Parts: sequence; C-alpha cells; structure tokens
Amino acid sequence: MNAIEATNLSKVYRLYAKPVHRLKEILLRRPCHQAFHSLQNISFTLPQGGGLGIIGDNGAGKSTLLKLLTGTLQPTEGHIQRNGKVAALLELGTGFHPELSGRENIRLSATVQGLSAEEINQREAEIIAFSELEAFIDRPVKTYSSGMYVRLGFAVSTCIDPDILIIDEALSVGDHNFQKKCIERMMQFKDANKTILFCSHSMHLVQEICQQALWLEQGVMRAYGSTEEVIGAYTQYLESKQYQQIETASNAQVSVEAHLPPAMITKFQVTDKNNQALEVLQQFKDVVIHLKMKGLQDKPMKAHIGIALLRPDEQIVFVASTKESGLSPELQPGEQSMTLTLPSFPLATGVYRFSAMIVDEFVLRIIHEQRSELYAVHSRRPEYGLLWMPHDWDFDLQEG
Repeated sequence: MNAIEATNLSKVYRLYAKPVHRLKEILLRRPCHQAFHSLQNISFTLPQGGGLGIIGDNGAGKSTLLKLLTGTLQPTEGHIQRNGKVAALLELGTGFHPELSGRENIRLSATVQGLSAEEINQREAEIIAFSELEAFIDRPVKTYSSGMYVRLGFAVSTCIDPDILIIDEALSVGDHNFQKKCIERMMQFKDANKTILFCSHSMHLVQEICQQALWLEQGVMRAYGSTEEVIGAYTQYLESKQYQQIETASNAQVSVEAHLPPAMITKFQVTDKNNQALEVLQQFKDVVIHLKMKGLQDKPMKAHIGIALLRPDEQIVFVASTKESGLSPELQPGEQSMTLTLPSFPLATGVYRFSAMIVDEFVLRIIHEQRSELYAVHSRRPEYGLLWMPHDWDFDLQEG
C-alpha cells in the first residue's frame, strides 16, 4: 500500500502589485494580478515504509510541496491521497501558540493529532525528555530560541508515533548534538517501517535516510527516482552551473579580469588508467585525476596543488598536496595540465567527491577550488566501514 499518492499537483499564487488591486479584481471582475506557479504538475507515489528526499535550490518549491502534503496548503490543481497519521516539522513555530507554555503546546499539538487525554499523559514526559527542555517547558514558547523551537517541534512530531513523518530544513537550526539525536530517531523510524519525507540540502543525510529522491527546479520536477541517481544528477547540475560561471568570468573583459584569481582550474576529470572517463569508481582499480589549470598573470606564480576526497557531508577522507609530497610547482601563464594517480582505490561502497585546489606557496590561502560530481564506489563484496586495508591473520590456538 502507498503511504502517499500525489497526482498532478500544482500551486498557483496570485501576486498583487498593490493591496487595492484585490478589491478592483472583485469589483471589475477582471484579473488584476500576476499568476506565480510555485509548483507545476508534480506526481509521485511513496510506498509505506519508504523514504523520499526532496532536494533543489532555494525557491524551487520544496516547502510548498511539503505544505501541500501535510494539508496546511490546498493545491490549485491535482490530488493527494494520504494513508496514515501524518506529523510534520516545517517552519519554526508552526502549530505552536506563542503565548502558551511548552507543556501547553505539547498538549495542544497532541490533541490536534488525535491523541486522547490518556495517551497525552503517557507521552508528555517522553516528549519533554527528548526535547531536553525540562527547565523551560513551563515558559511561553515566545521566549524560546530557534533551536528550542526545533527541539520541541521535533519531539512532539516524533513522539506521537505518526505513520508518516515530514521534516523540512528546520533541523539545520539545532545544535550538532541534537541534530545527531534527531537523525538517530529518524533512522529508528526507518527501521520501524515508517514513511519519511525529508527536505534537506545535506545530500549525505538524504542518501542515508531515503531510498528515493525528487529534485525540484523552479516548481517543476526535474528528476525523480533512486536517491543515488537523482543526487548524482543534481550535483552534476550544480557543478555545471559553477563551471559555466567560471567560464563566463574567464571570457570577460580585461577590466573584469582584474578581479579574477591569478590562476584557475578550468577542467576536472576522473578516469581509469586507460584515460576512460569514470561514472562510478571500482574498489581496487586505479583512479586518475586530470586537472587543467589556467594562469591569468603574465608571469610565473609559485603555488601548490591539493586534491581531497570528501564524503557528501564534507568529511575529509584523504588529502594529497604537492607541498606534503616535497614538490614546488610553478604555474606558468596560459593553460597547463597535471594528473594524480590513486592506485588500487581502497574505499568500500559509498558516495564521494573530489575537490581540487590551487593554494598559495605558503598554503595559507585558497586561490581557486573546483569540485567533481558525486561518485559512487562499487566494491566486489559488501564491507563495513569506509575502506579495505591489507591485513594478515595469525592464530595461535591452544587445544583444550
């Protein structure tokens, strides 16, 4: 059974240049507004127990879609079928009365969700304990910080045991320890076969929590499918947009070039040892990174090159630099190339990206940085951890 079925969802807002135009539209019976299409023809199905990540740039329509799915907004066109109890954490303070205390808002929110007085009494202590707001729970929530709002909102949303949990970017406000606690709770929901819709700019979290992803761009569904494929396409789009900006800047007029860095990375390619471009990385196969750089000064420049391997959450896995290798490259005016070979790539199954940097000769300032798309690593057998290390077993077993 599907937890959510969305069919041809569209949301159109009427934008008025002046408040009086609303009245003129009613009296004159003719349009006095501009139509803004926040969402257009969005369709998807989410099975029970599934996870769907909503990704896209700011203003793409992600929050509007989540509000439609929770029922706080009604679609202009289309239909939504929800099967199960829905709990959502969207904008800060949504559903909370500012004059009421945290405890009173817990009871109010739980009542709206359909819990009985007995169920509320049973879960109130758990909600307060999870939020870690015992010292503030009887104060008005209008006195809460944004992080406290998130703590209370997430605790209420998850402790009422919903069938469908919808989380927007609100988690980004909380502190690191509470974010970790929230992620662990969502993983518990996932293991309990609950349905999760998760909107985030963290591709790592989307990858961890969701089996499917939906990419929105200016209200239109750009891609929908497996998380790995959609995130790969979205990341490639972001890097392509950044590269186009670099190309535009490098072709600008001389007066503008004065503001450009003295050297730039103009091409970043990952291949095998036969110079065949790679779409995925195979464990224990050679990986070769090709860089093209362009010196924009009319004289040589001392600099160092660094290449890092990163997880999607920006955790650094490995760094190689010309400084640590004892090299002292000198970037010449015009185009030049270099390669870095990583023999017998050791990482296990996962998703990673490369970052290449030109830094000054003292390794104090990044002159220019370019990042690759996300690469999935495929290993011949499932392994725990990030990588495989050579090892030997030596048993000295005594017979009993």
